[in-house]
Amino acid sequence: MKYYLRHYFNPDFNHLHPKPALKDGSDGSSDLYSLGYVQNAIDGQVLAEIVPLDQAGEDVDPRFIQNDPTLPAGANTRVDPEYPQYLLAAANGYIFYIAGKITVKCLLNVRQDVSFQTGNIFFVGDMAVHGTVRSGFSIQANNIRIMGMLEGGEARARQDIMIEGGARGGAGQRCLVTAGGNILAPFLEKVEARSRSNIVIERFCLYSTVYAGANLVVREQLYGSTINAYGTVYVGKQIGNKAGLTTKIFLGYNPLSIRHLEKVDDLISGMSQSITHLNAVAGHLPPDSSEASRKLARLSEERKQLMRRRDNLWSRLYMDEKRAADCCLSVPGIVYPGVEISIGRAYMLVERTYQNVCFRLCYDDIIVQPLPKKKTA
Repeated sequence: MKYYLRHYFNPDFNHLHPKPALKDGSDGSSDLYSLGYVQNAIDGQVLAEIVPLDQAGEDVDPRFIQNDPTLPAGANTRVDPEYPQYLLAAANGYIFYIAGKITVKCLLNVRQDVSFQTGNIFFVGDMAVHGTVRSGFSIQANNIRIMGMLEGGEARARQDIMIEGGARGGAGQRCLVTAGGNILAPFLEKVEARSRSNIVIERFCLYSTVYAGANLVVREQLYGSTINAYGTVYVGKQIGNKAGLTTKIFLGYNPLSIRHLEKVDDLISGMSQSITHLNAVAGHLPPDSSEASRKLARLSEERKQLMRRRDNLWSRLYMDEKRAADCCLSVPGIVYPGVEISIGRAYMLVERTYQNVCFRLCYDDIIVQPLPKKKTA
């Protein structure tokens, strides 16, 4: 009796020759950013099935006709104990054949730049990029290590992300780094960085917007940036600069709530402009008398809902203010005038140069304290 091995993935997939997907719509054009670089598998997913050849149907590939019902189980796969004709993935990763065995590998090594040769890459396991993520491209994985730069692209890690070459945006280039865990990079420049945990920048953070769910460490320079942190901010050598570039530090509030609040404020602002215009056109008409008056009524109600949502977010922030007492900004180096510091509801504009100081909350005011001097051997 002969058997047939039916695959639930493409056994001939070759990541070196990916093919572009079709764009949404009916024009038939290709999406050069979506090349399907990797075949993902989720733990428990059916990868293959062994069936008697006479039940395999007409679409049979002769390469996968077998003399026995053995499943080619490789690393990180398992035979379903209840349905032994099925081969399942035993881990999250990508599927491929090696030495005649179906295998799932948990680490994806991208041994080139992420560019038009790879397209955007979404992976369910850990990813190591042995090059640079180029402008306009994005990667997403569990843990991410980028050995080159993040150059105007996007990197999203469900856990930690390390960018060995640094991250830089530019004119018209969106550069986003977001992690469910920690972010580690030598520098950020013109970047939006979001982390639910700690962010460590080994050199400088310039012209960036940072949301740290715990602590932020910048070993050298920080200026031209807006920082939101839920814990402590440490800047080793310099915060602000002689030119007085805007540098803002917000401590003590959950950065995720701050981001939601910013989005809601933007939506309310856009709706208010539309409502002002519609009021001039149809404000004197009954609500159901024209398309403009109906739109005006709808937008007005939506704005009310958003304003209630904004109030709820602010209430949540106020409930969070007890944490502000544990927050501080520590700068062993220089703090230049013009730096704006907010801890909870307290606000301070730095008006003179400081060195080797710590800014913290004391009885609803921000105070400046000297840091202990380092002991010399």
